[in-house]
Formats: sequence, structure tokens, C-alpha cells
Amino acid sequence: MEIGKERAGAGVRDEGMEMLTPEDAKELGLGPEAPEPYPCPHCGKLLGRRGINVGGRMLWVSHEPCGCPGEIEQAERQAAFEAAEKLEEDRKKLLRAGIPRRFLDAEISDPTCLAYVKSYPAGKGIGLYIHGKVGTWKSTNASGVARPLVLSGRALIMTSALRILSDVRDTFDSRSSAKEELERYLRCEILVLDDLGKESASPWSVMTLFDVVNTRYEAMLPTIYTSQYDLEALGRRLSRAHERETADAIVSRIRETCLLVSLAGNDKRVPPVVAQARTQPLFANDVSAPAKAVRATPELGRFGDADTAR
Repeated sequence: MEIGKERAGAGVRDEGMEMLTPEDAKELGLGPEAPEPYPCPHCGKLLGRRGINVGGRMLWVSHEPCGCPGEIEQAERQAAFEAAEKLEEDRKKLLRAGIPRRFLDAEISDPTCLAYVKSYPAGKGIGLYIHGKVGTWKSTNASGVARPLVLSGRALIMTSALRILSDVRDTFDSRSSAKEELERYLRCEILVLDDLGKESASPWSVMTLFDVVNTRYEAMLPTIYTSQYDLEALGRRLSRAHERETADAIVSRIRETCLLVSLAGNDKRVPPVVAQARTQPLFANDVSAPAKAVRATPELGRFGDADTAR
């Protein structure tokens, strides 16, 4: 006889321990004997007991599966309940990581972002710089990248430069340490920095931003940025505080460590009806068609094919 051939059915979750039948236990000389067969609560069929070997003694913890419609329906309800529990727990993980509620179900539309997730270059310090006009799904793609990384157990924080600066500034009027507040952004495995360039420019803000970028650069920790500005425009934007050298140093580090993703197109937040109305000709005899937006091919930078990104 093949010992342990049957597995646990309804009534206990299989945790990887081999379930034994009464015949198995008898052949192995294990006691005590199995209790009387268990009557199925749905159809009344008598079901043989199943147990596990614990230190040379049998512990009768379950019974053979029945397979009747009632048992199948109960199992389906239990599976649906567990799936809903997992979904809720996943959502809580994403919220704790800082992913905005609006983007909890975000999906990736850019191929470079998708390739980055599929072959996440752990330990290489390689990130993404996602830029484009308003409404081109920069935050959506960044959140779509962040979701599977968080759910796979990566220590990720999603925030914005505005929020980092605000949190550090709030410590000035409290007993909290600005260094301690900044530390969690400096040391987390992955930082998603949304809307870079929106923050006001001052020597303090630019130097604080440099501290974040440079510390993570030196530690080879990946950072994913989104911005309305390409890197040249970002440098000009940050240098408004007359910190041109610091702005150039920030841009240089981003360029070296990030795959560049350029998103193009119209503002996707505009409802389709409104967008269509905006493209209607002003006069009935105006037959000129509006120019179609061409989506830029994402740059893979100097890291080659994103599917094999280091």
C-alpha cells in the first residue's frame, strides 16, 4: 500500500504535512486508532478519518473529502472569502507604502516600465525617470511599477519631493529630528519620487533634494522619478535658486542611474467628449485634420534592452 496517498480534504488546510489514512497508521504501528468515520454535514456520507504523525503518535485532524455539491459550494465560498481577505491585505500594504488610493489598481502602459518590473535589477541601483506633459500617465505608470514590487515584499516608499520637504520642514517646530525624518527616504530599498520639479526652489530645498539623490546614488539604491520636465528642463528648473552646480549634480546622477521613459500624447484626464469637442473644426468648410500625437519611443539609456537591464 502507498502510504499517504490521499491528502486532506475539507475541514483542514494542507500545510505541507503528509496526511495518513487509518490503514497507513496501522501499517506503521501508530496509535491511537482512528475515531469513527465523520458524517458529511451536507449529505450525511460517512468519511474516513485522516491524521498526521506527531512524535510517533497519530493526531486525527481531518477526514477524506466528500465531493458532494454542498461541500464543493462551501469550499468555493471559503476560497472567495480568502481571496477577498488577501485583496484587502494587499491594498493595505500598498497604502502603507504611500501609493495613492487613486492608483491602487494602476496598470503599466509603457513597455520600458513593464520590462523594468519583469526583470527588476535588484542591487544595481538602476531606476526610472518617467517624464511627459500633464496627463500622460506618469504617476499611473510609476504606481503600476510600484505595486508588484511592494506585493513581492520589496521595501518601497512612494512620495513626492514636495512631501519630503514639507515633512522635514515640520520637524523645525517640533522635537523631531530632521535627520531621522529624512532617513527613511534615504535608506529604503526603492524610492518613488513623484512630480519632481514641482517644489519651490530655494538653496535649502535644492540641497535637501541633492542629499536624497546623492545618498541613494552612493548606496546604489534605485529611485523612480516622475516629472513634467525632461532632464535638461529639470536642471533649469532646479537652478532657479541660483544653485546651478547642485542642480547639475542632481541631473547628472539621475541620468547615470535611470532608464529614461518619455510619455507623449494629450491629457488623458480630459473626458473623451470634451477632447472630441476641442478638436472640432471652427468652420464647416475647415477640412484640415488635427495632427495626431506620436508617442515617443522610451529611451533605454545606456543599459541596453530593458528585458536584460542590470
